[in-house]
Amino acid sequence: MATPWFGVNYTCNATIGAELRRPEATHGLRERCAALRVPVLIVDGEDDIRPRWSVDSLESALPDVTRTTPAGAGHMPWTEDPEGFRAAVGAFVRDVCRRRGSR
Repeated sequence: MATPWFGVNYTCNATIGAELRRPEATHGLRERCAALRVPVLIVDGEDDIRPRWSVDSLESALPDVTRTTPAGAGHMPWTEDPEGFRAAVGAFVRDVCRRRGSR
């Protein structure tokens, strides 16, 4: 959420990146994702600068996942396309409720 008032925290970003590159940091992560038995919604903006493979791998690891990629939105689709985000979340919740027999 870099703005003119709050810039990018490069030190924090580098620290998190280094942590994630440690082999043990993600050991067993795919298996833990595959074991999740809850519906998951991934909303990732088409113009997000993060590598697509990161979201692709998460999507492929989850057993009950819905993914939507709003056009023209980046890293924060809820602020860049609030109506599209609201519609995606609403449709997802309605679908989960329908599948579970709820209202």
